[in-house]
Amino acid sequence: MKIINYSCLGAATIALLCLPLLSSRSARTPQAYAEPQPSPRATFSFVRYTGNKPFKLNTLPTTPFGPPWADIMSHPRENMLACTSAAPIALCYYSGPSGTTPCTLDGLGIANCTCYEIPAGPHPYFVDINAILNLDVYLKTVQVCGRTGEKCRPTGQIEAPVCEAINRNQLIPGADLISTFSLYLAARKDMSIKLTDCDNQADYAGCMTAPCKRTGATDTTTGLPLVQCGCPVYHGKYQVGTEISQDQCVLGGNQVWSAAYTPKPGG
Repeated sequence: MKIINYSCLGAATIALLCLPLLSSRSARTPQAYAEPQPSPRATFSFVRYTGNKPFKLNTLPTTPFGPPWADIMSHPRENMLACTSAAPIALCYYSGPSGTTPCTLDGLGIANCTCYEIPAGPHPYFVDINAILNLDVYLKTVQVCGRTGEKCRPTGQIEAPVCEAINRNQLIPGADLISTFSLYLAARKDMSIKLTDCDNQADYAGCMTAPCKRTGATDTTTGLPLVQCGCPVYHGKYQVGTEISQDQCVLGGNQVWSAAYTPKPGG
């Protein structure tokens, strides 16, 4: 997930070349992990987005290390599904501290994260198969792609069903767009990516596939629209997508990082 150029983003099938960047949250293949933790019950609701529309939250233990909203990548190269960018997505990767893109706890199990709206285009976006929050879409995606996503792009040849659900805005009813991951800002060199392991357990926002609403605001630095996403909160170890000191891993006040976790062998 270091700096790349647009030639690496030309098509989803070429995204395999970019996967070492994505898997830099932990480049090692999972072998012997520390004792896995049980998945807790959901302590949040998306009813503020879905209203009375039918929606089944995925509460299955998608990995032994946390529920879907923990944003776990147990097999990074396979888990991160590459999707054709046919619709705008939200990028919360850089969200957390106060400023342009804060993540603020609402006290109801959700962090309200301000994120960048990334336009549709020739660059793919990526979805962690373990973090799909729509139960029906998750089950369909696993059926097609395999348990870890190995049959779907970029390691396979099939586009994952979750991509179609996001591109058609059918993943979470009531959302304007969905939070995923994109190399768009790294490719433009607007923002660098330097990862930090936060090994002490704390709350963080799991924004992968979270629902988002447009705010009408625009970031003057990047020129991108700003959206607000409802990211479920999880308590555990995590990696932050920027270089920080260990005493910055836990933010002050009601702020938390948008983060994810790739378990490390023996960790």
